[in-house]
Amino acid sequence: MRKFALLIPVLLSSCGIGSLNPFKKEQPIYTPYTPKSESQTVKSGKSGVENVVFYMKRYFSPLKGEIVLNSYDGFIIDLGSKDGVSVGDRFISESGAVLKVKEVKKNYSIALPTLGNPLVGESVQKINFNKVAYIDFTREKGKELYQELKKEVKNLNIAPYEEGEKLKKIYHLRYPSDFKRRVPVDKLTGFDAYLIVSKEGVALYDTTKHLIKFFPWEGAPQTSISVAIGSDYTVVYDFKGHGTSLFAFSPEGQVESEIVSLKENRILLFKPTPYGVKLVKKFKNPFRGSYLFHTCPVQIKGEKLFVVDGFYQDTKSVSSGVFKFVNGKLEKVASSNLILSCFDTDGDGVNDSIFGQNVSSESDKFFGKNVYRMELENGKIKKGNKVKVPKEFQVTSAQMFKTGGKEYFAYYDLNYYFNVSDGEKVLWRSPIQIGASPNSIYWYEEDNLVSYYITPKPKPIDIDGDGNQEVLFSQNKNAVPGLLRNIYTFDGGRILLLYRSGSSFDWEEATNPIYKMGGIEEFDYLPDQDIFVAIFTKVNILTNPKSKLLFIKPKI
Repeated sequence: MRKFALLIPVLLSSCGIGSLNPFKKEQPIYTPYTPKSESQTVKSGKSGVENVVFYMKRYFSPLKGEIVLNSYDGFIIDLGSKDGVSVGDRFISESGAVLKVKEVKKNYSIALPTLGNPLVGESVQKINFNKVAYIDFTREKGKELYQELKKEVKNLNIAPYEEGEKLKKIYHLRYPSDFKRRVPVDKLTGFDAYLIVSKEGVALYDTTKHLIKFFPWEGAPQTSISVAIGSDYTVVYDFKGHGTSLFAFSPEGQVESEIVSLKENRILLFKPTPYGVKLVKKFKNPFRGSYLFHTCPVQIKGEKLFVVDGFYQDTKSVSSGVFKFVNGKLEKVASSNLILSCFDTDGDGVNDSIFGQNVSSESDKFFGKNVYRMELENGKIKKGNKVKVPKEFQVTSAQMFKTGGKEYFAYYDLNYYFNVSDGEKVLWRSPIQIGASPNSIYWYEEDNLVSYYITPKPKPIDIDGDGNQEVLFSQNKNAVPGLLRNIYTFDGGRILLLYRSGSSFDWEEATNPIYKMGGIEEFDYLPDQDIFVAIFTKVNILTNPKSKLLFIKPKI
């Protein structure tokens, strides 16, 4: 069984069917978020090309200092913001140890070792690059910046502009995000770093496609944060209620991911920090009186949007909508009475289409038989062409992925098996049940309670850069009370990886199982931090659901 590397090389160990059941018991570790003081940043007072040049001159300036103390927080280097040091800078010591700066004060900085064992008293030098590729997606602005960097930033060993254009042709790069999705890590040779120029600014990546620094056209540089996780996972937020769904995305004008989560009757916006998450904003339920059960991101005509679905128990009906964030506010773009979800129809790793599905008219079913590709135009969303899907298809529990040049569906069926289909034809089914989810909706039919479990949406990802997508999906260990066969409780969950194996499919563990936290409601992957974020929920027949937000390490 093969091994994979996530976007920075993290191996995923294989697991056979026998290892899926039973789960191995482990004790939970609850590490709450502890805020740290923000680092100081020098303001340029400039904008556009001048702003980027100002900060790049500081970032790529030759700096030498000394390790003066090994403190509880890390190694103290006698260089600070006044010397041009910023969070994320890397230094190499005399002995060859590499340190990454995590906090910056005016006269000193605090760094943690990423390689080797630095010693107090050693001199250190800021790491620069021998040859940096310059890949421009902006045309004139990028060309102007290139000329200024060649003239003003002498320590930036930037490759000829034409070499970046050649890379775009070789790997068919049309958008800045294509660099991370389309260029295999093992093909990144000949350069020490990569400057990706976009309408938002300039991103500096290393040879593992890990973001080192982002230089926006306006404002100070941003750094890819490293999230501290004590063991296999860290609890970073207590919903004090029921969290149901989430997704991670990068807002316009920044490269760091943020997290949108639903809390049954609210929309929450989180920002990851080195020690957990910060709750940025709460938004009211856009569908008053509904239970919010699903959300997902989609990019249509270059605009970053997202879908939210709400369920009304009394009428067994749905209100759904397409939304966007505008200046910190939630703005509705279009609304529908279908169950909506987002799909990646071209295999590039970005959801580009919205599918809609009717609510079933059958009393014991939720999802109807017909699925449509929705059309969004002029503030309205309407049914387009029908999509051929397999039986028991649920748009919120399915996704498309591309492998071998062909698109497939990956989805959970109503019996909680995981499947792969080519249109209506089922090609593969998991040999065991993958498990339900704590995300459950209820309605009454002639005084009988009907429960329906919304399984998490699979996530396509090309983790080894070979142009073929794999699929991340979750498994919960269900415990069913003997007298209440339609009510589930949960005793563990983990994330798995589906991949092509010859003419069929197979899976591996992407995370270790997590116990005593309930089951997974939804998850996503944050590539720059190389972590999973997931909602785990405890639920039983006597108490209301209680959810927590977790950061989870990929399995090594």
